[in-house]
Amino acid sequence: MRKQVSRLFASLLAVAVCATISYLYLTGLSKLKIIKDQENLKDKKYVEASITLKTSNYGKEIYEVKASKDVVYTNMLYQEVVEEKIKNQQSNTTDFNHPFMIYNPYGTNKNSLNIYFETKEEQEVEYTVKVEGLPDFSRTLKNEGENNLTKNHAYQIIGLVVGKKNNLLLKLKDNNGTVVEEKEWTVDLTSIKPTVATKLKQKTGTSKEELSDGLYVMFGHDKAYNANNYLYDNEGVLRSELILDGYRSDRIIFLENSMIYSNQEQEFIKVNRLGKIEKRYSIGDYVMHHDYILDEENENLIVLANKKGASTIEDRVISLNLNTGKVKELIDMKDYLKKFHDIATVPEKNTYGGTELDWIHLNSLDIINGKDLVLSSRELSTIIYMEDVYTNPKVKYIITDDSTLEKTDYQNLNYQKIGDFVSQAGQHTITYEKKEGENKYYLYMYNNNYQGARTRPDFNWKNYKGTGTYEKGENSYYYKYLIDEENKTYELVEKIVLPYSSIVSSVEHVDQHFVTSSGMSHCFNEYDQEGQLIKEFQYTSKKYAYRIFKYTFNNIWFS
Repeated sequence: MRKQVSRLFASLLAVAVCATISYLYLTGLSKLKIIKDQENLKDKKYVEASITLKTSNYGKEIYEVKASKDVVYTNMLYQEVVEEKIKNQQSNTTDFNHPFMIYNPYGTNKNSLNIYFETKEEQEVEYTVKVEGLPDFSRTLKNEGENNLTKNHAYQIIGLVVGKKNNLLLKLKDNNGTVVEEKEWTVDLTSIKPTVATKLKQKTGTSKEELSDGLYVMFGHDKAYNANNYLYDNEGVLRSELILDGYRSDRIIFLENSMIYSNQEQEFIKVNRLGKIEKRYSIGDYVMHHDYILDEENENLIVLANKKGASTIEDRVISLNLNTGKVKELIDMKDYLKKFHDIATVPEKNTYGGTELDWIHLNSLDIINGKDLVLSSRELSTIIYMEDVYTNPKVKYIITDDSTLEKTDYQNLNYQKIGDFVSQAGQHTITYEKKEGENKYYLYMYNNNYQGARTRPDFNWKNYKGTGTYEKGENSYYYKYLIDEENKTYELVEKIVLPYSSIVSSVEHVDQHFVTSSGMSHCFNEYDQEGQLIKEFQYTSKKYAYRIFKYTFNNIWFS
């Protein structure tokens, strides 16, 4: 019996040893394969062999990119190889009647078609997308040539509707604006399923003014980690979908005829007018959140960021130089408003389910004169003005209700309120607006009118009459303050009633209008200069959209 047990034990041991050796061998092979695959993605010849341009099912003369699964669009060699293959294809002379057309070649724009051809004379192109049951979409395309005229035509056409058959009409115009030739193609995108609504519900307001020119860009629809940038026209039709790689964008920065926006939580990409990724920027040991802006004077992006591994979140500001790619931490708010940090209560979990202390929750910012920042703190319902952020950062002043400053020694920093109104609560998209006159300017914002602060559970909101909770509230507001630095005062000079949104919201000036987003109410609106509603757009969502801004995309796609 003992011999049998010994034999059984020896057999089991042998099997276990063999299994372990096999596992280690296979694991080793797997690791070697991963390393080899990673090396392959750096090998241009491998990437070239992995990419082909083939005719598609989208139309008779329309091509598409076919690539092996490991060669993804964010690979810079992918971008380079696709560009070279398109140029090689163009070497077979193409004219207006037989252009080279390819669907979304660089992988960055789901609703796009790139088109290339040559003309004997310098001309410009106007196009119209026609879809049955939807309004037409017409634009004049942007050229590199003087007066928007060229012989070498290369464009990314947007406005196509996925899930539909599109008729694309192109018109060639001479230098007098006269149409000299036109042609129409069918672009069949019925095989591509839309990820969000292709047409939004709308409500017309009392204003008789026309909507401003541009496309509404929906950022962070539903979940920050599961959203692309969705572009809607003035008829509420989805005209473009800028594809992201796992993280939302907070806004689009326009620079040198290119677009810069966040693509991953630690990465920005620079995309040209044809959709090609020209550059990728990493922010190193930081993770972005909520907002970033362009400091044109210093050619930096200023980014709200978390430091990986830190015990606090949403309390740092970094810079990313767009020339060198260098990242620098500019501000750790604990160094400047430490008392707020010290009196904060650590909740069981923060807003994101983690244990890091979210004591200030910076959610937007703006740059002033290339050296000062105005910051919005949702957790403290406080606006913070920081000066000399590159060289000697310090808090110049704050704007908040006096009750927020209890148990601190920051009363001397707080500007005096002029007039009888409730100060901002849980505000977003703080924005600087210059005013003629020394030491006076405006700050405007989306005042959520929200009384939420996880790290201040005992705070008394009695001075914030009319504020709502996370799930329920009567109204949010557009607020515009006049700041007087000489007298250290702030005064409410403009107010517009908005649909309530406790969090996730935005407001911006577009021409003389106001474009607002009320995420928790699942709508975005445009108002005239008197604050009268022109139109409201309503969308469906399990949660919300983070914010909506409106851009013309002139000098990118359109002239």
